[in-house]
Amino acid sequence: MGRHSVAKDRTRPRLFGRARDDLFERSFRSCIRCGEDVYVLAEDCRECGTRLELRAG
Repeated sequence: MGRHSVAKDRTRPRLFGRARDDLFERSFRSCIRCGEDVYVLAEDCRECGTRLELRAG
């Protein structure tokens, strides 16, 4: 093959010390009662039924 590297093999330097952002991980939070993963826009936990506050930010 050629001398060019594949895009996934390249590494970019981090400019501000932040790790790569993962939207999937940010889409869930833990239930305050049972600890189960809950979608960030959900109003209550499917596992235990605890009502959750929507957080902005």
